[in-house]
Amino acid sequence: MTATNIRHSKKLKEIFKTVSHLFASKGYHSASMRQIAQELGMKKSSLYHYFESKEEILFKIMNHAMDEALASLEEICAKGVSPEEKLRQVLIFYSTYYVGDQEGLILLINEISSLRENYRRILIEKERHYLNLMRMIFDELDKSGKMREIPHSIAIFAFFGMVHYTIKWYRPGGSINVDQLSDYFANILTEGIFKPNPA
Repeated sequence: MTATNIRHSKKLKEIFKTVSHLFASKGYHSASMRQIAQELGMKKSSLYHYFESKEEILFKIMNHAMDEALASLEEICAKGVSPEEKLRQVLIFYSTYYVGDQEGLILLINEISSLRENYRRILIEKERHYLNLMRMIFDELDKSGKMREIPHSIAIFAFFGMVHYTIKWYRPGGSINVDQLSDYFANILTEGIFKPNPA
């Protein structure tokens, strides 16, 4: 990657972080391009150098977050470790990544419907990829005889529900940090699906 590309990438990350905060706190529909430019300390015309519209900014923020997470999940799933360890690592990563970015999670949960259909299709396809990666792990657990008779989809969506609902109640900086919370989530799910070891 060239120095110019690196600078461009860093600038985009700064923009994503600032705009995520603005959209999450003010609401996507209430924020204008002028306000976005002001928050970034940029001229409105300069902002259009990076994005064609406010909708494109929202899409790129969400798409970037999903791409980053998917890359890490794929790396975990490709490891030569047991399916139990893969599942635990995936659960902890997913929890840490999304609970650790509450503003990004708010956008992914609340604002996907604000995007036009072609943008939504891209993100929904990536959501399906999340599901397929987890289903592969559950299939491995099933084949190894280590999973109770629980429909895989129910277990997966139960986990997503735990993580996604944290935007309603979890506050970073409290008595439980993100790493601890992620570990609790992993324990709650895995202890509910693994068969107990024989005495």
